[in-house]
Amino acid sequence: MGLCGILAVIAVTPIQARSDVLEELGCAGCHQLEPIPRAERTLARFAARKGPDLFYAGSKYRPEWLRSWLADPKPIRPAGIRPFELTSSSETGDVLAAAPAPHPTVPSNRIGSVVSALESRDWGSELLPNPAPAPAQVPRMLAELNFVKFKGCGSCHRTTASGPPLSGPDLMDGWSRLQPAFLAAYIANPQNWDPVAPMPGYALQPIEVGKLMEYLRLLSQEAR
Repeated sequence: MGLCGILAVIAVTPIQARSDVLEELGCAGCHQLEPIPRAERTLARFAARKGPDLFYAGSKYRPEWLRSWLADPKPIRPAGIRPFELTSSSETGDVLAAAPAPHPTVPSNRIGSVVSALESRDWGSELLPNPAPAPAQVPRMLAELNFVKFKGCGSCHRTTASGPPLSGPDLMDGWSRLQPAFLAAYIANPQNWDPVAPMPGYALQPIEVGKLMEYLRLLSQEAR
């Protein structure tokens, strides 16, 4: 290798190297990998997305979940990123008219570098509570009632592997998928993370956030 080649290798920072793998695998074709101004995060852009934004993946996902999911991707959103395209109405609620396109499996020898690249995308880290609040102690039955009825989360999110609703991401493994600090911050104020997020922000008190976190923790235990 000549001097120019050596200097080129030295000039590539670890973050750049980790970013390159996402470009090589074509992740930018479906995901926003770099932060964009808040003013550009419009409803039109939200509706046109092919996949979720990943510029805050490092603040959002648990690395161990990412490694497992990238090796064997399964739909997180049962009707994809744009459920209005893949669902139809029925008397019992929305039903899938077509399955979302599968996410490609990441080669096993690239998973580590992909996870590192995603971990480096930590936009919003200043929004995370430190330390993350602990889930509230609440009985399983009351936690479910609070989630489904009192807070209305069951209108968009499934907590079982079948049936409606289909408009939001499944939450059977929400606790094992998402970092606790992110869960707390997003539940408290989704629009801090995305100004056009369809999930309502109710300005919940920490104890109410903790109750919802506890339900997700219990669900993930049951899903094992």
